[in-house]
Amino acid sequence: MPMTLPTDRRSALRAERRRAILDAARALATEHGAHGFTVEQVASHAGVSRRTVFNHFAGLDQLLVAVCEQVLDEATAALLDDVDRRTAELPPGEAGARTALDAVGEATRRVDLPTAIATIHVALGSPQRGDERAQGISRTAFEHVGGRLRQQLLRRAPDLDPVDLDLSLALLFSGITTVAGLWVERRPGLAPPVPPTARTEWDALLDRVLHRLRVGHAG
Repeated sequence: MPMTLPTDRRSALRAERRRAILDAARALATEHGAHGFTVEQVASHAGVSRRTVFNHFAGLDQLLVAVCEQVLDEATAALLDDVDRRTAELPPGEAGARTALDAVGEATRRVDLPTAIATIHVALGSPQRGDERAQGISRTAFEHVGGRLRQQLLRRAPDLDPVDLDLSLALLFSGITTVAGLWVERRPGLAPPVPPTARTEWDALLDRVLHRLRVGHAG
C-alpha cells in the first residue's frame, strides 16, 4: 500500500517546489530575458518535471508574473510594514481615510522600488517601451500587489470608501508603472545595482506621481 504524506508535509513540499521553480525562472530570465528560456529549462534547473511546472503555473507568462511578484514582494514587504506603522492610530471618519491614503504615498518613497523595477526590467529581457507582453506581465504583478495593499488598508481604515480606495490605488500604481517605463527608457542597460543618479531621477518622477494624486484629492 503506497504511503500517503500528511497534509502539512504535502503542503510544505508543494511550497518548496514552487519556490524552486520561481528561483529557476528568475535566474534564467535574468540571464536570458523573458524570451530566452523554456519550461523544460525551468524544470531542469529546479530539479522537477515539466509536468510539475505546469501543476503550479499555466505557462511562461504566468510564471514570469510570479517572478515579478516575487521581486516586488521583496520591496513591498517594507512598504506594507511602513503603511502599517503609519496607520496604527488613525483619526475617525474621513480624516482617517485621508491619512491612510497619504500613508501609502509616503511609504512608496521609503522602499527600494528602483532596484525592484530594474530587476524586473532585466528579468523581462530589457524590453522596449512598446512591448505589450512585458507591459502586461509587469502590470499584472503590480495589480496583485495593489490588491494586497487594498485589503490591508480596509482592515486599518474601515471608513475608507471602497470606490475612492480603488481609484486611488489604481491611479498610484498606474502612475508608478508609467514613470517606471519612462525611467528605464531613458537609461538603456539599467540593471541593479541602481546608480545614485538614476535613483535621483526616479525620486523626481515619483514625486510628480504623488503630486498629481494630491492635487486630484484636493480637487
